[in-house]
Amino acid sequence: MKSAAAAHAVAPHLQELERQNAELRNHLAREVRRNLDQRLAEAVPNFREIDRDPRWLQWLTGRDALSGQIRQQLLDDAVAKGNDGRVIAFFRGFLQEAAAGRHGQPGQAAGGKPIYTRAQITQMASLRRKGVYSDAEWAAWEAELIAAGREGRVIGALDADGLSITR
Repeated sequence: MKSAAAAHAVAPHLQELERQNAELRNHLAREVRRNLDQRLAEAVPNFREIDRDPRWLQWLTGRDALSGQIRQQLLDDAVAKGNDGRVIAFFRGFLQEAAAGRHGQPGQAAGGKPIYTRAQITQMASLRRKGVYSDAEWAAWEAELIAAGREGRVIGALDADGLSITR
């Protein structure tokens, strides 16, 4: 009898602790998602646009080459775990495949923005040195190239250490 009475007396306290625990879990999940979105926006500024692109949604229905699992399931797992590196890699992987298009030719990212190769960038620099582009044209190209780099639209881009950040 005493144990039943004790359990009855403690039950409201346990319920309150469970409620607080659920509230903390929800708060933590929102905070993890906010941080994930922030890091993703820094790495792929147009990720929200990509996330609405039908080509992206179709790409996610495909299978990952290494694991054989559906990409959407892998992405959902990475988001649930707050693994920003994996989430960013999915977006960059999509952009790279979209850029390759047919026969390995560069294409367009979501929203019709062009994707550039290192070879194209080198060619543009060569043409600039030959005087083909005016200062104003070159300034516009530099601004576009910087934006493309921030948005993951450069195939074979390197980080500050010279390591490839895209394939």
